Amino acid sequence: MLLPCALLDALLFLCALRMFMAPLLSVLLPIVLALALLLLSVLLLRVLISPLLLLSVLLSIVLVLSLLLLSVLLSIVLVLSLLLLSVLLLVVLILPLLLLSVLGPIVLVLPLLLLSVLLRLLSMLLGGFGLLVLTLLLLGVVLLFALLLVLCVSRSSDSEKQRQNGCAGDANCVHTCYLCSFQCLPLL
Repeated sequence: MLLPCALLDALLFLCALRMFMAPLLSVLLPIVLALALLLLSVLLLRVLISPLLLLSVLLSIVLVLSLLLLSVLLSIVLVLSLLLLSVLLLVVLILPLLLLSVLGPIVLVLPLLLLSVLLRLLSMLLGGFGLLVLTLLLLGVVLLFALLLVLCVSRSSDSEKQRQNGCAGDANCVHTCYLCSFQCLPLL
């Protein structure tokens, strides 16, 4: 079969090219495959590692922000509780002092006012003898306290005599006397 010259030239060129290209392709094909695998591994690492790195960064940011928020909230709670405690302590300490400062003069002045009114009434009733009566009343109170003091001292000195007496401090003796008094009663 007869082929046109252009076709024959193309086939011969392809044969020559095949002779030249076969060794070139045998060298370039492993290099191209290795580069493709390397590029694929880099892309795979990029695709797998990048989300993990991003996830670790986001997790650390979330952890740090949550700890920071927790510390801020804890400090706010502590400060507010200390403020509340100081206000309550101030109320507990200052309020009784204010109450005492308001009621103190009333408690101190009211009895003095009543005493002065009573003394004026007494002096008006007794006329000019008010001071004499007041002095006698005061002397009577002093004598009453002195009498009570003397009685207390004399009673404490008689305790030795009471111990020497048989039934003064002995409970068994009292019970025996009590039982004897019931035995001596006549039956009705």
